[in-house]
Amino acid sequence: MQTFVIPFRGASVFRKHQNHFLREYAKKMAPKTVLNLGATPDASDKEGSVYESYFSSAEFKTLDLGPFDHPRHIHGDLMDLPNSMPDYDLVLAMSVIEHIDKPWLAAPNIVRLVRPGGFLYVAMPFFYPVHEGPYYGDHWRATPSGIGHLFSDMEIVRRDYYPSSIRAVHDRKSYWNDANSTYAGFSMLLRRADV
Repeated sequence: MQTFVIPFRGASVFRKHQNHFLREYAKKMAPKTVLNLGATPDASDKEGSVYESYFSSAEFKTLDLGPFDHPRHIHGDLMDLPNSMPDYDLVLAMSVIEHIDKPWLAAPNIVRLVRPGGFLYVAMPFFYPVHEGPYYGDHWRATPSGIGHLFSDMEIVRRDYYPSSIRAVHDRKSYWNDANSTYAGFSMLLRRADV
C-alpha cells in the first residue's frame, strides 16, 4: 500500500483557533503550574511561538509517551501513570486525546493531574485529516458531549467551536440545522471540583 503525504506549511485553521482560545484562557487564569500533555517543552504552536510562552510566569512541564531529554519533561503513558504524580493548576490536552489508544483508561489519570479547583483545557479536531506519527495512531474523534462524558467528574466551564469549510448538503438541512454541526474542531475548558 502506498501512502501519499501532502506537505503543509504553517498553522491550520484548527490550530489557530486552538491557540486563540488557549491564549484567552491563559490571560484570565494566570496559573502557577501548567502541564502540557502529548508535547515536549519546545512544542511549537505553529504560529511562531512555543506554548510555554503563553504562561510566562508559570512552572511549565510536559508529559509524553516519547522520550525527550529535558528537565521539565516527564516520560509517561497517560493510560498508566503512577499515583505519585503531582497535580497542576492547568492541564493542557491539545490534540492528544484522539491519539490515546484507550482514552477511557487515561481520563481518570488526566483528572488526577488537575489540582482540586484547577482546570483542564481540551482541544480536539473533528472534521480533520487523520494525523499519525511514529509512536502514536489517530484513533478517536469526539464531540463536546463525548468529552463531557469522558470527564464527567469535571464541570464544563466553556465550549468553543472552530469553523469548518464543510457545509451541509441541501437535502440534509433538517439534520444539520445547527451551525456547529459541521465544525472542524472544538476546545473546552473544564474545572475540577474543590475537594
